[in-house]
Amino acid sequence: MNSESSTPPTSGDASAATPVAGTTAQSSAQSTAQSFGQYSHFLRSALADEESLQVGESLQALAVQIESLAGMLQQRGSDPSRLATALIDLVGDLRTHRALLLALGVDWHRFFEFDAHFAALNHFRILVTQWALEAAPPNRTVPVLADFDLAAWRVLGAGSLLLDVYEQSKKSAAAFDAVLQKPTFWARWNAWWKRQRIKRQVVRKEGSRGRRRTD
Repeated sequence: MNSESSTPPTSGDASAATPVAGTTAQSSAQSTAQSFGQYSHFLRSALADEESLQVGESLQALAVQIESLAGMLQQRGSDPSRLATALIDLVGDLRTHRALLLALGVDWHRFFEFDAHFAALNHFRILVTQWALEAAPPNRTVPVLADFDLAAWRVLGAGSLLLDVYEQSKKSAAAFDAVLQKPTFWARWNAWWKRQRIKRQVVRKEGSRGRRRTD
């Protein structure tokens, strides 16, 4: 798994501005949907142990919610109250994901990518909370799609990179253990030499049987 190929593409080009008319909105929606599809494919194809499976499933659940919210923001005349409810639900899932990260083993915490993902997650959680308050009455202000999209992809991209680095480190550790467990040339030669010495000792003992002292 290569971090360059597995990290989902940013969607800045797809949502640099709020779409004004049908063609732009349709193009933006297709690009965003394709990006989320690639991200889900990465999570499904990742080799994983129990902890990385949990992280991958949590990230995929976040991606589904983010995709739904991005679709709401792309629609003109979206109900701010409905959007505020969806944003509050997302805050709850972001907190759950944060608790999952904190409960991971020490192997995860030693990576720089863990700190990057954790920082992006906290920043996004604060922004989503603020957007939820602004979307609720009496403000009823809808967040800018480009701002939401960028902050969301920072979390998801850093999360996929963390998964990639963790899996690569596991493969490297397994390969190193296999090399250590494999007998070296000198170990094999020493074992062969000991077997030859044992054989010679047996032959000498068998040859000396039945001889008289005067022979």
